[in-house]
Amino acid sequence: MSTNNTYAATLLAATSYLTLSIDLITFVIGTTGSVCNLIIFTAPRLRRNACVFYLLCATVFQLITIIFIVPVRLASNNFGSNLDNQSIIYCKIRYYLAITLPESATYYILLSIMDRCLATSTNVGIRAWSNLKVAYRMSVGILIFIFIANIQLIVFFTIYNNSCQIKPDSFETFYGPSYILILAMIIPYTLMLILSLKTYFQMRKIKRRITPVSNSANHTQTSRFESQIIMIILLQIIVTSTLLLIRIVSYAYTIFTSDNFNKTLTERAIENFIVQSSSSLYFFSFAISFYVSTLTSKYFRDIFKKRIAHLYGHCRRQ
Repeated sequence: MSTNNTYAATLLAATSYLTLSIDLITFVIGTTGSVCNLIIFTAPRLRRNACVFYLLCATVFQLITIIFIVPVRLASNNFGSNLDNQSIIYCKIRYYLAITLPESATYYILLSIMDRCLATSTNVGIRAWSNLKVAYRMSVGILIFIFIANIQLIVFFTIYNNSCQIKPDSFETFYGPSYILILAMIIPYTLMLILSLKTYFQMRKIKRRITPVSNSANHTQTSRFESQIIMIILLQIIVTSTLLLIRIVSYAYTIFTSDNFNKTLTERAIENFIVQSSSSLYFFSFAISFYVSTLTSKYFRDIFKKRIAHLYGHCRRQ
């Protein structure tokens, strides 16, 4: 066996081990963290907040993604499952949901920072849009939009050369990945960045306008909540954007080199390593929201502790 073939084989083995490790960690800590987030976001003091409702919706879709999509990845990449290469229905549904479910979670996080942008506006009319009634409608609307907009993915993916993929040398080869890249990644995270900056400057403007008279206990508690929830959303955006950037670069590389049929075995192994590891990191980004919020926010740690104590006491009384 040549040196190049040995290197390629070693890299393929390393890719399998790395993605297996990341996906297992994602499943364990993601499931646990999402359940803990549900406990926090259903706390009585948070239930009437529109931003928290969006975060609750995001958590639900993060949990669904981790429970259903990550095990499928594990079975396909590490345990020899090839159902998606045998059943065209399974092939189409798998990739439709693998893209649509995490995309839904991403857009709910976008709605949460949009709500904070509305809530921190100095315009009373704009602030009025930050309420649960609007949140309910926006949540349903964005979900319908995403699931309908992605229906074309069911058409794009097919079984070709015993592999579930978008058929090469077709219009969909470029359009499909580009569409996913733009709608699921570039648009929501660009809007998150813009709205985050706008919210930050609006918060600074509000703090400068606060007078000493307004420093009541209730106002202080409200300001603390606003600051804490904005902070955890911003930290989530920073962390997930960093992991997503790796995914975008690898995805773009795959698109623009898809017509190169002269790649060496080593080049294909390197490309596979980048694509598979970045994909695992992409799903890992949906598993860390609870840990970001509890590690950085004493406010949310306190709520979590009280909720656990309450649930424990309730269970003991049963």
